[in-house]
Amino acid sequence: MRFKLIYALLFLLVIAIHHAPSRAETINAQKLVGNWVRPDGGYMLVIKTVRDDGSIEAIYMNPRPITVSKARMSTASGKINVFVELRDVGYPGSYYTLAYDNDKDRLVGVYHHMVLKQNFDIFFVRKKR
Repeated sequence: MRFKLIYALLFLLVIAIHHAPSRAETINAQKLVGNWVRPDGGYMLVIKTVRDDGSIEAIYMNPRPITVSKARMSTASGKINVFVELRDVGYPGSYYTLAYDNDKDRLVGVYHHMVLKQNFDIFFVRKKR
């Protein structure tokens, strides 16, 4: 009976370690927090919070605020990815798929424009105060 209990505890420990986000991922995700500007038009993405569950509290401006309906962070192959969906007048589900470029401290990806049905390669740079 005692060995079954020890085995069960070890099994649970292995599962917990395997499924827990690494410390590096948690620290890196916080690098997303800040004000990001698209140099090609002045659009601004403000990432206020990145939560442990991957949800993001974000604001988008062009130059007025545009409703952010969804914002999420995920990791894959050691990269931090960001998805931001916009739902407002003129923004019926347009969205960004971005990856954080740690070397250049920028967000790089594609803007999917739902009205025009076009994709645009874009990037955001961190706005310095």
